[in-house]
Amino acid sequence: MKVTRIDCTPFTLPLKRPVRFANGRLVVTEHVLVEIHTDEGLVGRAEAPSRPFFYGESQASMVAAVKQWFGPLLTGLHPLQIEQAWAGFATVEHNNTIKGALDIALHDLAGQILGQPCHRMLGAWATQVRATYICGYDAPEVMAQEALMVRERYGITSFKLKVGIDPSQDVSMLHTLRRALPDALLYVDGNSGLSGPDAVRVLDAGYEVGLKWAEEPVHRDDRPGRAFAARHSRVPLMGDESCRNPEEATREINEGIVQAVSIKTARTGFRVSRDIVAQCSARRVQTVIGSQGDSTLGIVSALHFAVAHRATAINPAELTFHLNTESDILTEPVVVRDGMLTVPDGPGLGVQIDAEKLARYRVQ
Repeated sequence: MKVTRIDCTPFTLPLKRPVRFANGRLVVTEHVLVEIHTDEGLVGRAEAPSRPFFYGESQASMVAAVKQWFGPLLTGLHPLQIEQAWAGFATVEHNNTIKGALDIALHDLAGQILGQPCHRMLGAWATQVRATYICGYDAPEVMAQEALMVRERYGITSFKLKVGIDPSQDVSMLHTLRRALPDALLYVDGNSGLSGPDAVRVLDAGYEVGLKWAEEPVHRDDRPGRAFAARHSRVPLMGDESCRNPEEATREINEGIVQAVSIKTARTGFRVSRDIVAQCSARRVQTVIGSQGDSTLGIVSALHFAVAHRATAINPAELTFHLNTESDILTEPVVVRDGMLTVPDGPGLGVQIDAEKLARYRVQ
């Protein structure tokens, strides 16, 4: 069996409400559907999210990267030659999420070939994981109302709260959310918007309300600010944009900056995400499956990885972004029931693309 071609289809999904964070605002989500075809008729699928503000990738650039570089690299390989694929990926810098999507599509093919779901091939630790909902930056009362609605409707009791624009408002929001949700797991994401001293100020309030983690309060390139926050914060720091690969994650851990790492399969696929889990597990650093503004295809992909490993299954996973999108491109919905997500059990990712939905949201 050999890879014969790779098709890329850009698509854009509208959001029910905009999501604001420290360095941007989303009103739609932009993706590229990747489909790897074989000479025996099997097709592996995954999605790559467009994140120009984090990785410099657009829908157009990802399609071009596959056409110019990655398509020729993969054509002729057996779908199980994932190490060979990554050796080829390493010859091209950056392009994080399109590499991640191609890796996941190869794993989808591997599961189809072997007749097993991806989560079983990757480790088969569990079949469910607790869900986290992300509240975008807004007035404290608005964020509290959103969280309460989500808890009532879906049974979710873990929330990530966006901070990093106005430290005074952040402090007020933390107390408001804790009063509204006295028993919930709460943590924050600064999206690199704070200085070291402002981060400590916000996280002092976070410690008072029992925050679990603080994700990227200070920019990854502000080394003195990050060190200051790590030294003075009583809330454990979590790496995200500073931990885009195993080497960066190892540096942040060894320097004592982070005590947890957000793993996003959209940017590291399954292959490299496993390397990050290994680095963290060896150093007793916690891992959390993060969100990249995924559609349901990306959510299912990350869900397979989340439940496969003990280290990722023990913490809630940020796989609920689809609750804020108007539609998706899968034939079956991703259901959150009693605050839990259950992984599909079909071969590979175990999902099918709805051709009519894809045609509706496709970018020409």
